[in-house]
Amino acid sequence: MAEFFPCDEISQKYFYGVRTQIELLGRNPFVKLFLASEDKGSASYSKTLTMKFQEVGIDSQIVKVNSPAELERGLLNLDKDEKITGGFVFYPINFPRIKDSYFMRIVPEFKDIEGLSANNVYRLAHYERNFPGTPCKSVVPCTAKAIVKVLLDSNVEIKGQDAVIINKSYSLGAPLRRMLDNFGATVVACDINTKKNSIEYYVKNADIVVTAVPAKVELFDDKSLKEGASIIDCSFESNFDLEKVSRVAGFISSRQSGNYIGPVTTSMAAVNVLYLLMHRIYTEK
Repeated sequence: MAEFFPCDEISQKYFYGVRTQIELLGRNPFVKLFLASEDKGSASYSKTLTMKFQEVGIDSQIVKVNSPAELERGLLNLDKDEKITGGFVFYPINFPRIKDSYFMRIVPEFKDIEGLSANNVYRLAHYERNFPGTPCKSVVPCTAKAIVKVLLDSNVEIKGQDAVIINKSYSLGAPLRRMLDNFGATVVACDINTKKNSIEYYVKNADIVVTAVPAKVELFDDKSLKEGASIIDCSFESNFDLEKVSRVAGFISSRQSGNYIGPVTTSMAAVNVLYLLMHRIYTEK
């Protein structure tokens, strides 16, 4: 029977670390959180993020925007205000004719809480762990970072393991693939368009399986899962039958099982804010 990843415990460890470091620095960061859609998930997450940030000493302001031009202006202006430590956008936005990835790329790199701007993605791709010319740690995408932290903090081996990611998005699948590769895993990326029998084949041989398909769909079951595999379901809907998969998996994280990856993702956003603050303080010397 599978064990459940201790996601809440892991998130609390990182929240505590952020709060402690902010107290030592004696300087509370201030961030802007851009809400650009009527998505209920985004509205709910904005409240959660604000509350969690406040608990660790991060001041925040939710900024509601109604057009692509307004969001673009808000993001580009982050660099012009020294009081602002960083910016965060709640996706999906789905403005007509403009992909969400455009807004991800244009966030100023040293104000980029989500780690999705062009230069931060470049650093991830080249395994550059610090901001250029400084000892300050660089930021990487929050959910991908959360998944890696959960695996490492649970003593799940990554190096030399086979991993399957059922998601190819710019914000999750692509950076996670690079991060697992940096840690020495052999990684295959699929999505909802991948043939079901191909997904089953890859999953059957995988030591680590990450799913993030935004729909309630059973991508695999216990018969197409490697004994002892680590499974992380990042979707709001279920991507597998928990009861079936629990018979075979070694570790599981899923919304169904109450140990969802979400709190760890939020804690990684707080960690990224801390890194941006530390970079700001270092460059002010």
